[in-house]
Amino acid sequence: MRSTRTRKTAPKAAAAVAPRKKAKAFMDEEGSKIWMDPDSLSVECAICYMPFEAEVFMCKNGHAACAKCCVRINRKCWCCGKPIGDMRCRPLENVLAEMNTLCRFSKYGCTEVVKYIDKSRHEEACPRAPSGCPFDVCTYRGLLLYKHLLDEHSGAVTSVANNLRDTTRLPFDKSAPFRVLVLERAPDTGEGEGSVLLLLNGGGVLSGRSLSLVCLAGPRPEGNSDGELRYKMEVRGSEPGVLSLEGTAPRVRELEGFEAKMFLFVPDASWAPTDRVSVSIRIG
Repeated sequence: MRSTRTRKTAPKAAAAVAPRKKAKAFMDEEGSKIWMDPDSLSVECAICYMPFEAEVFMCKNGHAACAKCCVRINRKCWCCGKPIGDMRCRPLENVLAEMNTLCRFSKYGCTEVVKYIDKSRHEEACPRAPSGCPFDVCTYRGLLLYKHLLDEHSGAVTSVANNLRDTTRLPFDKSAPFRVLVLERAPDTGEGEGSVLLLLNGGGVLSGRSLSLVCLAGPRPEGNSDGELRYKMEVRGSEPGVLSLEGTAPRVRELEGFEAKMFLFVPDASWAPTDRVSVSIRIG
């Protein structure tokens, strides 16, 4: 007596299941494809979740960490407790050294192809990185911060001359967290248009305030090696005399967590009795 067999068919995939992401492909020198799963964390430090750079360390059990995290965890592996920070993971370092990737600001127009280990360094200085509006109530983020401030916040923006002959003077309140400044176009070189500066009022000092100048957006000026805007700031308050500071305005992507390395200390006595001082700024 013959038995009848029923052919089983594989169940159809549910329509709600999202399609799998395509792996990113790279080409080596011989033209062969090398790819990585976009969800893989194998090239990121398991502690800080930042991309590995040139040096990768491991414990004797093969658990890897970046140099900064080895110091942060007191050279004791977070996974097995073995010492970490003495042995380099050379095979992984060699793979990372040959990997190329795109800048994460490619959607804003950056076309650079960079080494994976240089990705973070490139993105910190990428000229196509968007800038966020410094005002808390505004959600703007893009490449036209200069235009956005003039169009949407013109009443809260001060125009600053961009040449050595002119000085801009403005009142500054002790309670104000910052003052937004935009550079006028320099008459000789045409430089400056599109640059946004912040005069920051730091509260991290005793018996006074720390005033500093930072650059949020704009083209890097020509004529100096570091590409940063040079300035001289003078403060006049209720006390006789002038407080002054000369330096370069560092470029800052995000204000959150930023701490100025160079600032002008303005003691409480200079703010009294009106809680206001006069600030003079000269760019160039």
